[in-house]
Amino acid sequence: MMLFATIIAAAVGIVGQLADAQGIVYNCTWQTGFMVDSFLGMYCNNDNWAEYSYDWTWLDTSPCLANAGGMLYPYSSGNYWSTCGNCTVLGTNATFFMTCNCLNALGLFGPSSYDLNQIVYNRDGVLGCFEHLGNKTEIGPF
Repeated sequence: MMLFATIIAAAVGIVGQLADAQGIVYNCTWQTGFMVDSFLGMYCNNDNWAEYSYDWTWLDTSPCLANAGGMLYPYSSGNYWSTCGNCTVLGTNATFFMTCNCLNALGLFGPSSYDLNQIVYNRDGVLGCFEHLGNKTEIGPF
């Protein structure tokens, strides 16, 4: 019974982290988001409502996802970048897909996508996933 309770608690914790992460397309300017290697950069809202503004933030997405046989999936110590490359992002008002060329089970590289809106969150103008946080600056590339 104790093992069952531990498994349920762990599952609720993971689902809670993923549920909290949803919504970067609502509080970050996904239209300006882009990738440099495994780093995602974009402007995101900060928590200073008196001087409401956006901060530029970078997040290394590699620890957010893992590659298993050519499929990307959320994992808190992922390191997908060791077997993927050439990543791009494409956002809409509801999703923010990252697509990379990843090594698959046949030993070939092929496209693999994951909706970063499901795991990446904004905390006071800083992008993060799981326990990983990026950085922020007041001035971005544009």
